[in-house]
Amino acid sequence: MRSFLAACVLACLCAVSTPASAQRVTTVDPQIAALLVQFPAGGPGLRAAIARALEANPGLADAAVAAARNANPEQKQAIGAGIGDAANYFAKIGQDWARGSEARIRTSMVDADSGTRIGFELASVPALAQGIPGFNNAGASSSGCVTGASPISQSRPAPPGC
Repeated sequence: MRSFLAACVLACLCAVSTPASAQRVTTVDPQIAALLVQFPAGGPGLRAAIARALEANPGLADAAVAAARNANPEQKQAIGAGIGDAANYFAKIGQDWARGSEARIRTSMVDADSGTRIGFELASVPALAQGIPGFNNAGASSSGCVTGASPISQSRPAPPGC
């Protein structure tokens, strides 16, 4: 039985198709190239423009990754963050067609360089920061203490020092 299982595993491993890196897109779409010219310093403008372009056409994700290969570090990070924003946009829709678009965009990151991947990962940070006490999507929060106010509920006492 073990030898049969081992033979099946070996057959599956040998039958794996060519890796995604062998199918790398090397041409840069003119729409994406124009964004790099428009935003030479990267930043939030390029991030938003990449996200809008991919939300309109998820098929441009590979072209965005290809463009990032020759971009400066600030542009790489902005492109990665824009790709992450577009993937998160489709993830929040929750429909099958949107899941396909999200998967298409996330799959494009297989060929991304490290600078672009960093931007992509940073696009998820605001959601992660909610688990850190005192932080939310708006940044650091106050202590919740209002001078002279009583606790909102008896089950939740006032913070120390209020």
